[in-house]
Amino acid sequence: SRVDQVLELTGIPAAADQRAGGYSMGMRQRLGLSAALLGDPDVLILDEPANGLDPEGIRWLRGFLRHLAEEGRTILISSHLLSEVEQTIDDLVIIANGRLVTSGPMADLSGGQGCYIRTSDPDRLIGALRIADVTARLEDDGHVTADTVDLRLVGDVALRAGLPIWELREKRSDLEQLYFSLTEGTNRNLGAGAAPAERDAIAGQEGANG
Repeated sequence: SRVDQVLELTGIPAAADQRAGGYSMGMRQRLGLSAALLGDPDVLILDEPANGLDPEGIRWLRGFLRHLAEEGRTILISSHLLSEVEQTIDDLVIIANGRLVTSGPMADLSGGQGCYIRTSDPDRLIGALRIADVTARLEDDGHVTADTVDLRLVGDVALRAGLPIWELREKRSDLEQLYFSLTEGTNRNLGAGAAPAERDAIAGQEGANG
């Protein structure tokens, strides 16, 4: 009965009577995940779980892993597809050349949360945001970074100040940029031709009870 349940969970119940040797790469990934879930574990360790999945399957995997974490499980994902894992993870461990470089919550390692703003008078906007108890600063390229993800608040402050907003969006972390900034110099002996698998980032996702 558990076999039927996990095949249903991973979206391949129709393939239950097919030989696994005929599965596509994406179906084999789902089959492996099904097998890992047979014992209803509290901890899952997954190595490159998105490998071989099509875009729809990758999107499904993100939601599925998040669902498992929300049930209280701890999920450890090992991957070098940094742009993919940053859309899923809560906590990050970066390993370069066999050494631990850093670890901690993704939000902390990426500099926290905030928003990106472009306007005609950055200094005036910064002053108006300060009155609203929002810390903001002018960046080198002329945009303003505010330490809030409340875009409505920023828009309301700009409106009251009579300032046009050219661009307003939540600031997203760039895991790839973070990785290379932290590992610069640690991969010297790997050389320019090092395989991606040798530059590995391990992303952890902890559930409520993890």
